[in-house]
Amino acid sequence: MEERREFTAYVKKQLTGFKLENDTLLGKQPLERFFTGLLFPIMSEDALVEDLEEYTNNPDANETTQIQSVGKTQRYMPPSSAGFSFFISGNDIKLRIYHKASGFKKNKTKDKVESWQKTLLADDGKEIELTPNGKKQHAVFSNKAEVDALWRPYNDGYIVTLTLSNQQRISDSDIDGKGFIKQRNEKTLFEVEFKCIVESGEVADYPATEKSLLDAEEREIQLRYQELKAYAVGHGVAASWKINSQGDREIWADFMPKVEVPQVTADTGGNDNKVLEFDFLQRDGAIDKLEDFIHNYEQWIKSQEEKSNIESDLEIAKNIIKNLEIAKQRMQQGIKLLKENNNANTAFMAMNKAMLMQWQQSDKNKGNIKEKSLYRWRPFQLAFILMTLESSINENDEYRDTLDLIWFPTGGGKTEAYLGLMTFLFIYRRLETPASGSGTSAIMRYTLRLLTAQQFVRANKVIFALDIIRQENKSFGSEPFSSGLWVGGATSPNSFKDALEYVEDNKLEKFVINSCPWCEAKFKRQNYRATNDSFNFYCTNDDCDFGKTQSNPLPCNVVDEALYANPPSLLIATVDKFARLCWESRASSFFGGKRNKPPELIIQDELHLISDALGSIVGLYEVGIETALIARGARVKYIASTATIKNAEQQVKSLFAKEMKIFPPSGLRYDDSYFAKTVPLNEKPGRLYVGYLAPLPSRENSLSPLAATLLSAPTQLFKDKEELIDNWWTQIIYHGSLKGLSNSSTLYQSSISGRLSSMTLENLMRAVDDVSPNFCHDKNIKTINDFQNIADSEIKQIVDKYLPVRELNIKELSSKRSAEENAQIFNALAIEKFENHSIDVALATNMVATGLDVQRLALMVINGQPLTTAEYIQASSRVGRGKTPGIVFVNYYKTQARSLSHYENFRSYHEGFYRFVEPSSLTPFTHQARMRALHSAIVVAIRHSDIGLLDNNNAGDFDKNIDKVKKVINVLKIRCKNAIDNSDARQQTMRHIDKLLDEWQAEKEYCDENRAKMVFYETDRGSQNLICNFDQKNGRWQTLQSMRNVEKSALVKLIPGLKKNEE
Repeated sequence: MEERREFTAYVKKQLTGFKLENDTLLGKQPLERFFTGLLFPIMSEDALVEDLEEYTNNPDANETTQIQSVGKTQRYMPPSSAGFSFFISGNDIKLRIYHKASGFKKNKTKDKVESWQKTLLADDGKEIELTPNGKKQHAVFSNKAEVDALWRPYNDGYIVTLTLSNQQRISDSDIDGKGFIKQRNEKTLFEVEFKCIVESGEVADYPATEKSLLDAEEREIQLRYQELKAYAVGHGVAASWKINSQGDREIWADFMPKVEVPQVTADTGGNDNKVLEFDFLQRDGAIDKLEDFIHNYEQWIKSQEEKSNIESDLEIAKNIIKNLEIAKQRMQQGIKLLKENNNANTAFMAMNKAMLMQWQQSDKNKGNIKEKSLYRWRPFQLAFILMTLESSINENDEYRDTLDLIWFPTGGGKTEAYLGLMTFLFIYRRLETPASGSGTSAIMRYTLRLLTAQQFVRANKVIFALDIIRQENKSFGSEPFSSGLWVGGATSPNSFKDALEYVEDNKLEKFVINSCPWCEAKFKRQNYRATNDSFNFYCTNDDCDFGKTQSNPLPCNVVDEALYANPPSLLIATVDKFARLCWESRASSFFGGKRNKPPELIIQDELHLISDALGSIVGLYEVGIETALIARGARVKYIASTATIKNAEQQVKSLFAKEMKIFPPSGLRYDDSYFAKTVPLNEKPGRLYVGYLAPLPSRENSLSPLAATLLSAPTQLFKDKEELIDNWWTQIIYHGSLKGLSNSSTLYQSSISGRLSSMTLENLMRAVDDVSPNFCHDKNIKTINDFQNIADSEIKQIVDKYLPVRELNIKELSSKRSAEENAQIFNALAIEKFENHSIDVALATNMVATGLDVQRLALMVINGQPLTTAEYIQASSRVGRGKTPGIVFVNYYKTQARSLSHYENFRSYHEGFYRFVEPSSLTPFTHQARMRALHSAIVVAIRHSDIGLLDNNNAGDFDKNIDKVKKVINVLKIRCKNAIDNSDARQQTMRHIDKLLDEWQAEKEYCDENRAKMVFYETDRGSQNLICNFDQKNGRWQTLQSMRNVEKSALVKLIPGLKKNEE
C-alpha cells in the first residue's frame, strides 16, 4: 500500500535525517533532532552511566512475571561501530563496499538561535574493493572512520565480518568540559550507510545449529522453514539483503529494518464453496458434497506424499504425511457417522442452522441483510468439526482421550470451530439422553478475565440461536439451552445479595452484559431483575425473539448462586475460578448434580498461557477435576486452541495426561497446510514490522522521539486526504510491565507532547515556505502562537490543517483498571478520529495480547522486546486486522540484551517468527507445586465424585479404607501417573498422596475421639477445618482461593567483595 510506504518513509526521515534548507539545522543540536543511524565518537568508559529499568515479579506491579534487577546502574557506551557477518564461498571472491554518512559543525553566529551546518561524507562515491587476501583496514571519510574486514575460514568458504567504525575521539579531559556536547555532536556520524555488494562468490545461509543436536520437533521446523534463509547477522545494527538489478547480492547495515509478514488465510480448499454454506449443510444431500470436500484434501495429501520422497529428512517428512492421513481418516469417520446415525445427522443440521441464525441476526442488528449463501464456514472450521464428531460423542472412540489442539494464527476463526462442535454436542446429547441430557454439557476456560467476559458475550449469540431452535423442536428438550459466566467478584457478582445491591445502586456495568445478546437492544435498569434469591436478565424489545414474551428470562446468567441453582448448558470460566471447587459444594451442579450427566466437553482456549507457575497449579487442579468426572462415569473430550505454542505435546501431557493432535496438521512447508495458506504480498499486504533503536536517549526516554513522530505523521501526510487520516491515527503502545506503562504515561504528558508541538511547528513552517518562500523569516514567525494572527487566506488554509496541535486523549489498558473500565476502553478504540471521544493513545500491557479485535486499529509500538515470541506475536497481531494494513514499530532498548539480539537478527526472526516460539514450561509434580496444591486435587476429587462427601459437614465422614474412597483415589493416582514421565517424580507423587490421605484420616480420627465437628471450612471456632486460607492457620491444609498469586517472591542482593569460604 503506497500510503503505508509513505508513512514509514516519513518516520524514518524524521528519526535518521532529511534534506535541510541550506543544509542548516536551526534551533536544535543534531543529536536532539536525529536519533538513529548514528555512529558516535570513541569516549572514555566513564563517559556515560545508565539507569537500568527494573523488572519485578510482584503481581501488583506487573502484568507478566519478569526478572527484577538488583542493580541500579551500568556502564553504557553509545556505539561507535556497526557491521554484519555472512558466509561466502567460491574460487574468486570479490566484494565492493559502499559507504556514506553526514556530519554537522556548529556555526559561529551572533544570533541566539543555534545553527549547525550539515556536510556530506561520501568519499566522492568511491567504493572499497575487498578480497580474502587483500587489505583488511581502509580509512574513509578523511580518516574519520574505518572499514574493517575479518575473514574466518569455515568449511569450504569464509565467515566474513565487515565493520564501519567511527575513529574520532573525545579526550578524557573534555568529558566533563563545556565543549563535550559540541564535540559529541560534531564528531558523531549521521545518516550512516554501509553496504556490501558481492561481485563474485556465493553467499549461503548463515551457519546455524548442527542438525544432529535437534530434537524431532526442531527437525520438523527446520524442514518446513528450509526455504527461509538468513544470509547475514548484524552487529550493533540489523542486517538486510537483496538481489540488485544487476543480479548481485547486496547486504547492508539497516538501522531501521522493515519486514512485511504475510497474512495467513483460512479461505482455502478449492473453488466449490457450496459445501461450506450453513444453509446448504442443513439439506439432505449435503453429505455427498462433504465427501467431495474431504476428497480434495486427500488429493492434496497425495501431492505432499510425492514431494516427501525427495526431502532431505525423510523420517520427519513421512511423519508429517502420517499426521495428515490420520486427520483425513478421522474426517471420513465423521462423515460415516452422519450417514449412519440419525441423531448425529439431526444435530449436525441443527448446528448449521444455529450458526446461520446467529450470523444473520448479527447483520440484521446492523441493518445489513445478506443472502443465505454468503454465510459459511471457513474450510478448516468445517474440517475440524468433521474430524472431532465421533470422538466428541463416543466415549469408546480411539481419539476420545486425545486432546485436539486447534493451532491457527490469531483472527483465523478458532472460536467458531469449537463453538460449532459444542453446538452439535448439545443437540446430540438431548436427543440421545433426554432424561439426563440437560445441565452443563460443556465448559470453556480462559486465563484472562476480560477475555473470558468477551467470549461469554460472543458465545451467547450461538446459545440464543440454539434455544430458538429448541423452542421449535420438542425433541430438543424443555429446558432452555443457556450460558453462564463463572468468574471472580471483580468482574461479576457472586451472590444474589451483591446482584441486588448493584441493581439498586445502578452499578449495571457489573453485570458484563449491557444489551440483549440477541437483538442488541441497550439495557436499562428494568432489564436487570434481582431479588434476595434470584437474578435474571430480561429483554423488553417487542421486536426481539426473546423480548416478545417478557415474562421469560434470557438464557444466560453471571451470578454464581444463580448458576449453582440452574447449571448452564455452557459454563464459561477463568481457570483460576476452579480453585473454588475445594470450597464450594454447590459447584458440584456443574458436574451433573444428582439428575444430569456430567459435562462431556472441556474447551481450553489460549493454551499457551497455561504455563509457568500458573500452569503448574492448574495441572494439579486438573487432576482433581478429571478424577471427579471419571468417578461420575464420564470420560470428557478435551479441545484446546492457540496461535503460538511449542512443545505442546509435553505441555498437554503435564496438564491433561493426554496425547495431543494438532489441527490443521502441518504440511511439508510452513506456508501451506491446505486449510491455512500464506497470502502472497502482491495479492494482499501483510503486517509491516519496523525496528528502531535509539542509542543515546535513556531507556525511559527512548520512546519519546518515535511516539511524537508517529503522532505527527497522519496530519503531515494526509492533511489533504481526509479519508486516510484515520488509518494510523490511534497508537497502541504495548509494555511488558506496569512500570514501563507508568513511565510512558509520564512521557506522553510531558516530553512527547512537547516534541509533537515542535515537530508540528517544523512541518508547518516548511509547508508555508514551500508555498511562499521566506514567509516565516520575513514575518519573524518562530512559535505556534505566531501563526494565530495570520491574515493571508492562502497561508491560513495551510495553518488550519496543522493547528491546533493534537490534544491527546490517552487511555490505559491494564490490571490497574477495573474490568468495566477496560471494557469501555476496548469499545472506545473503535471510535474513529472524526467522532467525539476518539482515543489517540492506548497504553497497554499484555491484557491486549488476546481478545482485542478492533478493525480500525493499525498502528502499534512495542516498547522493548517482550520476554517470549508467543507474547510478541499475540500482541502485535492486534493491529492490521481490518482494511488498513498494520504497522508495528519495535522500540528496542539499548541496554537490554534481549532487545539488541532481536534487533541484530531482525529480518531472519520476523520472516519466520513462528519457528522461534519458545516451549511452554510447567511442572505440576515438583515438590514445590505439590506442597501448594496436591491436597487441593484430592479435596476436589473426593468432594465432587458423588460418593457422599460433598457437603461441608462430610469432611469428617472421610475414611480412606472404604471402597468408594479407595476407588476415587485409585483413579486419581492413575491420572497422576499418566501425566508424569519421570519415574522418581511418579514415586514421590504417590508417596505424597498417601501422606496427605494419612493426614486427613488422622484429623478425622482425632475429631471422632474428641467428639469434635470436622468440616471442610467454616468460621465457627468450634469446628475443626480441613482447609483454610493461605494467610490463616485455622485448618489442616492451607488452600488457594484463586490460582492467580501462586508464587512467593524473594529478593537476592549480590554484595561485592564477599568471597566464598574455601575449604
